[in-house]
Amino acid sequence: MIKTSTPLSDSFGRRLNYLRISVTDRCNLRCHYCMPVEGLRFHQKSEILTFEEIVRTVQVANRLGVDRARITGGEPLVRQDLPLLIRMLHQETQLKEISMTTNGMLLERFADELAAAGLDWINVSLDSLREKRFHQITRFGQLDTVLRGIERAAQAGIRPIKLNTLILKDFNDDELDELVRLTLEQELIVRFLELMPIGEGVRLGHLGSYLDLTQARQQLIGRYGLVPAKVSRGNGPAKYWQIPGAKGMIGFITPISDKYCDSCNRVRLTSNGEIWPCLAYDTHVKLGTAIKAGDLGAIEAGLRQAARIKPAGHHWEKGQVTQTAMSSLGG
Repeated sequence: MIKTSTPLSDSFGRRLNYLRISVTDRCNLRCHYCMPVEGLRFHQKSEILTFEEIVRTVQVANRLGVDRARITGGEPLVRQDLPLLIRMLHQETQLKEISMTTNGMLLERFADELAAAGLDWINVSLDSLREKRFHQITRFGQLDTVLRGIERAAQAGIRPIKLNTLILKDFNDDELDELVRLTLEQELIVRFLELMPIGEGVRLGHLGSYLDLTQARQQLIGRYGLVPAKVSRGNGPAKYWQIPGAKGMIGFITPISDKYCDSCNRVRLTSNGEIWPCLAYDTHVKLGTAIKAGDLGAIEAGLRQAARIKPAGHHWEKGQVTQTAMSSLGG
């Protein structure tokens, strides 16, 4: 039995029970809003946390009341033997829920292993249903490959499957209806995301790609008679709706037009052992040395320090930007 400590809370009384775990800052795509084609400095192999070090950190977080985690990247499936980490977390920690965000390019190959390892549910980035457009936004992506991966994950029993679509003004906002209709006959949760001014997203925002999704949401509610819905699994800020009688659901993640900082329950562990309490600020706690040394007391102290410095919220709506690449933070 793991001895528990005082639950992890920030200075504003928010309980922090959710850990995003980035296992790599590398990716097999170069989505325009996330990574440039070249110029990024990647972490050295010696800096990257091993699976054992990640598990050890999660065990400390468990003592502080953290009981949910999502595996992210970069692209997590480019990390060798990633299903093994899922299995280790499932067997050696007290996490109640383990999920993962992926671009789906390797999902068909690994879906069965992920399900067998204990992955509870999955997010798949899918920014267009049109092959040419999908390739344009991802630079190297193949739509058919991702769609086969989604189908394979469903066959493997991974539930729910959430599709994350970043809506960009005058690029893919004409696909909203097509994406909504996916939920009529399929048990999918389609989630629409606003562009955040982080890394490459800053450049796109300056180019006018940001779209206010609260307005789009109201239009879709009127068009389809959407009713509020709840998901059985999930720890994030999305607000969910459903077409009456549909098998799936629709979610909206609106960090700028309808911010949700007051309910934020997470911190982020980067692949090199940094704890980031908020995406909007470059303030973080460097724990790589303590984690690699197995200093459990220092790991707990670092988690608590991250909680203390977690801000009340962002100011993106007022022009604040975050320069750090999203691919290194894990989203």
